[in-house]
Amino acid sequence: MKLIKAKIYGFGKWVDQEFDFKQDYQVIFGSNEAGKTTLLNFIKSILFGFASARGDNKYLQYKPKNSSSYGGELEFQSDDKSLWLVRRVEGKGNGTVTLFHDDQQVPESLLQEIIGSFTKDDFEHTHVFDDKNILSIYGLDEKQLETEIMSVGAVGSKEWLATADRMNEAAETIYKKRGQKQPLVTKLKERDDLLVEKSEFENQQVAYRKVESQLAQVQEKFDRNEELLKSVSQNENDLRNLDKKWPRYEQLSSSKVPAGSGISVSNDDWENFLTDNQELSTLQETSTTNRVAQLDNVEKQILVNYRTNQKRLDYIRNQKFELQNLQFHRDDMKSKLLKVDTQVDQLFKNNPQLSEDMKPLSSSELGKITPQQNTKNYNLPLIIIGIAVILMFLTKNPLKLIFAIVAIACGVWYWYQGKNSKFKGASGPSFLQQKGYENLTRENILNLQSVVIQLANFRTTQNGLSDGIKAIEVDLNKWRNILIELNVLDKSYKKDNYNEQIEKYFTRLDKIKARADLNAQSASETEKITNDRNQRLQEINAEISRIVAKYQVPNVETFVQMHTNQVQNQRIINEVKQDKAFLGDDLKKLQQYNSHDSLMRDLNQVTKKRQQLTDRNNELSRQMGSLKEQMQQVYDNTQYQKLVDQLAQNQADIVEYYDEWLARKLASKWIRKMLNIATENRYPRMIARATQYFSLLTNNNYIRIDFNKNDIGVISQDKNKFNVHELSQATTIQLYISLRLAFVTEIADLIKLPILIDDAFVDFDISRTNNVFKLIQEVAKSNQVIYVTANEPKHLSQDHILRLGGSNNG
Repeated sequence: MKLIKAKIYGFGKWVDQEFDFKQDYQVIFGSNEAGKTTLLNFIKSILFGFASARGDNKYLQYKPKNSSSYGGELEFQSDDKSLWLVRRVEGKGNGTVTLFHDDQQVPESLLQEIIGSFTKDDFEHTHVFDDKNILSIYGLDEKQLETEIMSVGAVGSKEWLATADRMNEAAETIYKKRGQKQPLVTKLKERDDLLVEKSEFENQQVAYRKVESQLAQVQEKFDRNEELLKSVSQNENDLRNLDKKWPRYEQLSSSKVPAGSGISVSNDDWENFLTDNQELSTLQETSTTNRVAQLDNVEKQILVNYRTNQKRLDYIRNQKFELQNLQFHRDDMKSKLLKVDTQVDQLFKNNPQLSEDMKPLSSSELGKITPQQNTKNYNLPLIIIGIAVILMFLTKNPLKLIFAIVAIACGVWYWYQGKNSKFKGASGPSFLQQKGYENLTRENILNLQSVVIQLANFRTTQNGLSDGIKAIEVDLNKWRNILIELNVLDKSYKKDNYNEQIEKYFTRLDKIKARADLNAQSASETEKITNDRNQRLQEINAEISRIVAKYQVPNVETFVQMHTNQVQNQRIINEVKQDKAFLGDDLKKLQQYNSHDSLMRDLNQVTKKRQQLTDRNNELSRQMGSLKEQMQQVYDNTQYQKLVDQLAQNQADIVEYYDEWLARKLASKWIRKMLNIATENRYPRMIARATQYFSLLTNNNYIRIDFNKNDIGVISQDKNKFNVHELSQATTIQLYISLRLAFVTEIADLIKLPILIDDAFVDFDISRTNNVFKLIQEVAKSNQVIYVTANEPKHLSQDHILRLGGSNNG
């Protein structure tokens, strides 16, 4: 990919600028503060994202101060002549990216077609040259310098070499060949001392072994007796468990399961029988006369009032929810009004200069107080004044007088123009006083506009809510008067919970009406109730007779007795099932005994056997205690065991330290071996190319670069070999540049990004600088190079030079 164009919307000092680039190399020339470094940072930011606002990175964001746009575009041409355009503007994270291929928008993921798998750090470590990474070479010692140059060309290898050094240093803190205080050395010395001490104990072990053998025999007897004791104890526990269950076993043995009668009353028939009997008893006990309490005078008056105003009262009943909605809307408006009042108070608190009589300014009024940008160049008078003053001192009369008059005239004109550009008058136009902005600065007036508009909106909302509350209060008062007029509400009622009062009134009215309707029932209705009751009694008696006949019994009493016997038999069956479930597998064991006495005889025998075994165990335990005491007298086994434990712990510590030492040593060697293999397999062509570049930069003073296992050397033209630390600082920089440029050129088939050089060779003499430009032209054959400098090159083609501030920039 070759960068052919950059279009800047806004980035640092650059606003609405375009730059065209040559596809091989482009030199950008300009004075200090001309924006050269800003342009290179723009290229990096569009490709890899804007810097974050955290820490010192905020100074690398380059947000423009004179434009609201932030970002821009980079246009690339690929090897197949197709065009790629990367656009990045301000957005979340590192900016919002849009990607186009031949004017067709494509997914952002295809950005890898341009930058490959490179990150911003990878790009800066390989393709970017500036005074920071060049001058940093001067501050390195010999080892650091060799590591820095060996790491060129393998991203992250510098960190791996540092890791290898740390691993080796960590290993030497554990063990060093001639060390004294390292933990593994200390543990090895400790092991020698412990082995000497252990040999002294071994002579005392003959007598100890004899007693130890006797103890082992007694221990064997004790273990056999212990196993037998466990078996007997388990048998005893089983027999005691059978003894506890014997009462339930006897209960089960004495239970007799009733034989089936063949006919059983179903649950449905029994439930229907009970229900019919209950209803029969209720009907028989209920009197046919149904007396209803008479209405008192107050209740009669309520009923008369309803019949007189029935339509109006029915309307109130149907519309009570409308009344409830009115109350709800009123309370909601009050809540909203309180919220707006709070917002207005907060608005005045946050804006102390805000006053109630301020009115928003129209667009034309805002135009009158907004300063217009002066497009003229007022710096010209200052330049003329300076020139006139200089000539005034260099010339003689009368020219001196003429130049003095010119300087004074230009000074007066510059002062006049500056005065006219300012905001005239402390009070401003008259409409500011009329709209409440008296004695405020232009900046304060403009800043207050959004607040004044917000206050006006709040006042409009407050007025609307207040009017709505008043209208609802009027409607509620009308409802109150109607309710008082119709005796639904008492005049003494002070609250406005009208719905509750309406509900209470109609609940009482409904009860009065119901009682009145009952009292108005005719005698024929009473007779009809009696007939219905008698008919139901006949139906119930017939249903009971049908159920009794179904089970072939002569009467109801016999049917009830049949069901009682059935329930009793079921209870016995359930008890037998519960006993069997409780006894479980022990039932078969209990059945082996014909009486409880035989069970107790077995239990007593087992208990006696267990006691004998327990006594035997105690005796053997005492013998073992005596033998152990003899062993203590013959030989202090505790001290010996302590020594054995120390030896075991010492061996574990040695193995642990050795494993850790070996792991770190091997890791360090493995890292260096892998990097050496990478150097041998990856760098041959890069080293050849670097040698060519290094020879060019040094006027053929050095003809070869050698990579050894531990260092890097260079061979001079007269066959002398020099280590890196023996070279001068400038020559070391030339070697570093050669290696980096050779690496970038070597991977050009994988990633073709432009090489960015930011005046990185300012300390080079004229000869070295000319060699650098020769090298740039050589590298540009395979990689595009963009070089910015404050020193104009003298021997380059002019069409490759872009002068900032001149006619070449877009």
